[in-house]
Amino acid sequence: MRLNEIKKGGRFRVKNLNCCNDCVSRLMSMGLLPDQEIRLMHEAPLGDPIAVEFNGCHISVRLEDAGHVEVEPIGE
Repeated sequence: MRLNEIKKGGRFRVKNLNCCNDCVSRLMSMGLLPDQEIRLMHEAPLGDPIAVEFNGCHISVRLEDAGHVEVEPIGE
């Protein structure tokens, strides 16, 4: 499952970042790393960008960039 496919409110764990572009480098520099817990907090009215929370930070991510982040659900 990719970050651009998750639903609001769920808890997920980052499995992999699947691209070597500048966007992924920026996300990693902000702490979005494999095994990091992440939550979708908000979607823009047209669905792009999305706001995610991890490490106590909220950031906006374009759907195109979120498609490079592989995640898995965390059981409650």
